[in-house]
Amino acid sequence: MNIIMFIIGLVIMFALMIKTKFGPFICMLIAGLFIGLASGLGTKGTIDGLVGGFGGTCKSIGLLVIFGTILGEYLEKSNACQKIAMTLLRFTGNKNATAALSITGFVVAIPVFSDVAMVLLSPIIKNVGKKSGKNACALGTATACSLLSTNAFVAPTPAPLAVVAILGLDVGISIAYGLVCAAVVTLAVWAFTEFYLLKKPDSWYTELPADEQAITDEKDVPESEMPSFISSMIPILVPIVLILLGSIGGQFLPKKSMALMVLKFLGDKNIALALGIVCSVLCLARFLPKKIRYVPMTSALKTSGTIVFITAAGGALSNIVKLTGVGNAFADALVALPIPVLLIPFLITGFSKFAQGSGSVAEILAAGLAVPMCEAGLMTPLEAFLSISAGASLGSHVNNSFTWVFSEFMGYDIKTTMKTLCVGQNVVMSLAGIAAAFAITAVVH
Repeated sequence: MNIIMFIIGLVIMFALMIKTKFGPFICMLIAGLFIGLASGLGTKGTIDGLVGGFGGTCKSIGLLVIFGTILGEYLEKSNACQKIAMTLLRFTGNKNATAALSITGFVVAIPVFSDVAMVLLSPIIKNVGKKSGKNACALGTATACSLLSTNAFVAPTPAPLAVVAILGLDVGISIAYGLVCAAVVTLAVWAFTEFYLLKKPDSWYTELPADEQAITDEKDVPESEMPSFISSMIPILVPIVLILLGSIGGQFLPKKSMALMVLKFLGDKNIALALGIVCSVLCLARFLPKKIRYVPMTSALKTSGTIVFITAAGGALSNIVKLTGVGNAFADALVALPIPVLLIPFLITGFSKFAQGSGSVAEILAAGLAVPMCEAGLMTPLEAFLSISAGASLGSHVNNSFTWVFSEFMGYDIKTTMKTLCVGQNVVMSLAGIAAAFAITAVVH
């Protein structure tokens, strides 16, 4: 009976997301309230479950999302993203523009939100298309899918952080294996672009009328007014390296050694990201106008607040699923299906994204359902994380905001966007991601 109430609750949530403008925050809380009450938790038990799940998720990822957003704003406003792209393009040349833009997307989306990064990079992509003679939409697809690969797999992006918090997985471990999977996905996207999309004639792509395209011709910034490539990369690399060293050090250093204590402190996810912000201020702040040099410290709160609350609402829903026991029952039912267990979180994520459009919401929902499978020993938290992250590319179509950002800022109609970006996500990225997850699982075991 609880499973039926759970399914009805999900239907209500998806219906509200699709048919109303309530937003995912309210929709997930309503679904959690319904599932808790309908499954017999009672009013107090349901409210306590929602509040406990909400508070626990805020505690786990609140500061991380805020710090990551501040870091991303410094990279955005200092033109560091453009500097990374220009440096890589100069190194590879126009002939290998696809590779340069793919690497740019892979790196930039670690701290910068994929939608923002797509807007920032679209003028560069168009310019590279003109200089190289390669189709801009194809190059844009390689960049966009590379952005989405690290967006799905690598913290401090909010969705991976939320999944890690729900599953109880070490952040350093998730970054190490997430980077590998994201690299595999980016390589697959490069091949898809280079050997398929760029072989198509220009007539295969349909541009939007000029008056329907978003304005992307930003004011040219001289390179002398941009940070150096090294300065642009340091704020990205420092927190990742520190977190990884903290995780690796715990495996090899004596438990009570001073070196381990230092590494554990510096490698703490919150401290590492805070040091990333320090690096961004030291390396990038001087490239912002003096009056707004420290504005990202406060302006980022507007963006990060929304993300934290939506993620925490997903944590509240996941906690209700756990308390009702429906997660265990649902996991048992799914495991009975004649498919590999590793595919289950992947398919749940893809179905959820197809229904309501948000990859982050889909990942959070799937993480809550994967917890009982991990507790039952059917899969490890790492396996669940990789499966869910791979599934974030599945189910992408016109109800996803990134689809429209791509269409408008690259200047191509929705039909062209569907057969480039959406095929890249649903087929290339999802298959490469789940294949990488299977390969890592085999190696780890």
